Amino acid sequence: MNKLYLPRRITYYLLISFLYLFSSVTALLAKETDNIHEKPQLVDPDNHRIYFRYVLGAARGQIPEKNMELTDGILFSQSQIYQIAPLPNGNLELGQFEFEYRFKDRYRIFAENRTIRDAGEYKDILNFKEYQKRAGVGYFHPIFKVFSIGISIRDANIKQDFRSDYLNLYKFDNSLIFSTPNVQSQLRTKGWVPGIHLEFRPLRWFEIHLSRLYYHMGGDVSRSAINFIPSTVGILYAPFFVQSDFLYSGVQDKFDVVFRYSSWFATKWGYTRDNINIKFNQYYMTTLDNQTSLLMSAIGRRNNTKLDFDSINFTIEFSKSFGEDLF
Repeated sequence: MNKLYLPRRITYYLLISFLYLFSSVTALLAKETDNIHEKPQLVDPDNHRIYFRYVLGAARGQIPEKNMELTDGILFSQSQIYQIAPLPNGNLELGQFEFEYRFKDRYRIFAENRTIRDAGEYKDILNFKEYQKRAGVGYFHPIFKVFSIGISIRDANIKQDFRSDYLNLYKFDNSLIFSTPNVQSQLRTKGWVPGIHLEFRPLRWFEIHLSRLYYHMGGDVSRSAINFIPSTVGILYAPFFVQSDFLYSGVQDKFDVVFRYSSWFATKWGYTRDNINIKFNQYYMTTLDNQTSLLMSAIGRRNNTKLDFDSINFTIEFSKSFGEDLF
């Protein structure tokens, strides 16, 4: 067995064992009304209920920083500029913690913490991580007993970190030149994110949720790199620094099918699609060559790039009601 995967397998085994034990014990202590499969008819919502969720996702998508990597060049006067070419889409891992409070199922408070990271074959040399924190409130109005429409507003804070460490090969005058660039990039954005939601609940143990969040926020990105190029006269280096502000806009669509096994435990199978466009506004680049710096700052390297990925999700949910006798 690969030693690198041993801690992860042990963690999975312990988690499964804990869930099985927890389910067995609480099933013995459950109330008669907790058997929602034998009594699937809808009941009035609790006055107060809190939810704790953990989401695991397997994703595949296009990462903004990977669109800025590598290779072919153009010649401007005496300056060599390496134009940008996108890398293929890669595999990603998604993990998300969620907390939610509901009052009579209508008024809701959210807190969410999502992490996305590289999981593909390039993860050791092209390392990408995104951290997204969101907190907000929502109101869900029951059109019918089985169908509700909701609106929400969240305060979102997004941070993306990227690091690369790999080898470049260039062909010049029938000679091969290699360089080892060290690239570090940071993207930051925050703002308000409105959302619309649909919930269909035909039975106590079965639900369908659909939602769309709208992003339209400003932010800034900085990117630095140093190319170390061995040559006959020694090791040459070519540093450059990029800075820009941008508009971060797009949508996140989410679809979930919920299965409730009791009043306190549920699982979700779902699909998430992030389709975000990042448009650079003020673009500035510096290198050792003034002509290269001026040209790249003028053309903005590329006017925009995209964050586009799909994720298949599995969610574990625990909830607890309280205070039924207060109202």
